[in-house]
Amino acid sequence: MPATFPSHPAVVLPLKVWRPGWFDGVALVLGAAAPDIAYAFDGSGLPVWPLSHQVHGLVLWCLPVVFVGCWLTRWAAPLVAAHLPAWLRDYGALGVARPRWWVTASSGVLAAASHLVWDALADKTWVELPSTVIGGLVTMALLVHVGRSGLLREWHGPPPSTAPRPALFWSVAGATAAVGVAVAPALPGAFLPHTTGVRLLCALALGLIAGAVAATTVCPTPSTRR
Repeated sequence: MPATFPSHPAVVLPLKVWRPGWFDGVALVLGAAAPDIAYAFDGSGLPVWPLSHQVHGLVLWCLPVVFVGCWLTRWAAPLVAAHLPAWLRDYGALGVARPRWWVTASSGVLAAASHLVWDALADKTWVELPSTVIGGLVTMALLVHVGRSGLLREWHGPPPSTAPRPALFWSVAGATAAVGVAVAPALPGAFLPHTTGVRLLCALALGLIAGAVAATTVCPTPSTRR
């Protein structure tokens, strides 16, 4: 199977650049990864596998994951982006993006469906490794292009003004992610590469969210005066 991230979003992320008003870019990225998020729960007893990779799982599993993930991403984006290199800070504008719910839903389900199709093709045609590498390169190139080209400001306006607290943010983010990385080998199913890989991605994401929580607790985003 192609890598959950950054490979899988490569199929659908160009749609956001092609027709920005038709698609929710955050939902495209999260939807493309959503079927594999179920791997994080291997051994938990939750009935999320193989549901996440079945057609009805697109709605029962992937869609809720997309909505929750979009909410968390948009909340954390301004705080996380404020601590990234200058050419990536426009990603903070995701915090002010408010696509219609049906745009988010359709983007997420479409992206999750592309995941299932790609998995099936890669499994049957023995192109897993090449497609994983190419997909990863395409996704990263698109993310860099969008971050550096001003497209985010064009789509959503400028990012919110957020005071960075790098020492606090990165220490909390790093410590949280390190705990997740340290625990992952002891969890059920850790011998499965795809399971541990998804858990490591989740650890990194939780680390960034924890850093954002710490940063906003110490220095909340300035409110706009009227």
